[in-house]
Amino acid sequence: MNEKPRPQAGWKTSIPPMLSAAAVVWMIVSLFRIASDFPYSGISWLAVLIAPLIFLVAAVLLFRDRPAGFGVAIIGAALPLTWIFLTESRAFRNSWIAMNASDRYAGLYLPYYELRIITTAVLITTFVWATLRSLPHDWELRHQPVNQRTWPAFLATFVVLSYWFATFAFPYRQPIIIDAMRPEISILHVKKDGTRFHESRISVYRDGTYYLTTSERRLFSYTFKEVSYHGIMTSDLRNQLTVIKAIPALQLTLSKAPGSLRAWHGEGWYTEANSFAITAFTTENTTEVPSELAAFFHQIEGIPTSTGVSYEVKDVCLGFCYDPKAGLGYRAENQRCSEKSGGRLVCY
Repeated sequence: MNEKPRPQAGWKTSIPPMLSAAAVVWMIVSLFRIASDFPYSGISWLAVLIAPLIFLVAAVLLFRDRPAGFGVAIIGAALPLTWIFLTESRAFRNSWIAMNASDRYAGLYLPYYELRIITTAVLITTFVWATLRSLPHDWELRHQPVNQRTWPAFLATFVVLSYWFATFAFPYRQPIIIDAMRPEISILHVKKDGTRFHESRISVYRDGTYYLTTSERRLFSYTFKEVSYHGIMTSDLRNQLTVIKAIPALQLTLSKAPGSLRAWHGEGWYTEANSFAITAFTTENTTEVPSELAAFFHQIEGIPTSTGVSYEVKDVCLGFCYDPKAGLGYRAENQRCSEKSGGRLVCY
């Protein structure tokens, strides 16, 4: 029985480890430019530093078609992946949530987190590719040696990145920490028309100041504009607010954060007052908004205001992560994530 000839490894075989070495070096250089509080010590960080050298060794070995080259490439990919896993958190210091940064310093650190995601993709592809190439040559799938197939490496990378994104990008957050006075009451009005959302929020504070924030956003769009206005409550508005806060329907709060409107055309009213619980009056749950609440909202909307402050908001989920709780102003990481007993991080 004739044994199938084994393919010889040449310069093309060295491309994955060389790309991985370049990606890791690029990520390290970008990190040094921006961060002073990353864990730069320990075995995991040392593994990141030596990973490019390991990849270069693997590339040299692969010119000789030695299985050791693939084994070294596997080790080289596993070392920085371990560090990335250890320094990534679903709640805080999250690469996907960093993509929502809109502050003036975002341009300084966003490239690092973009490189972090790209480097992870390259490393996973190299790891799976080298693992496949290390399998016995007589293992076949549909009459072709398994160790000559490359598409499983790209499929595995897609699956891992998709899982990482789905579990870390939700719920909507921005990479900020807020410790500020909470509004006395917040009211959010959302109108959905196909993929478009018109949102208006009024936040009233105990010192009599109120803020009116409006936005026009749409699904499949990474950014949208918000405009914020502010004013001072009149005595008449303050009296109306006292009546509104006593409305029994506002005590029927939800047990979890409300989801976005799903119908093609829909409308929702959401309030939050005196607690972190939210009420919802939407066309989907067929509950009518109290007339006093809607009248109070529209009255403030109609007050003439000076030029508002406009700023950009980003959503790495292209609008699908953004929900009514974010619309009510809960956007900071510490507003939507907390540490429970046993050090377990929970986001909601």
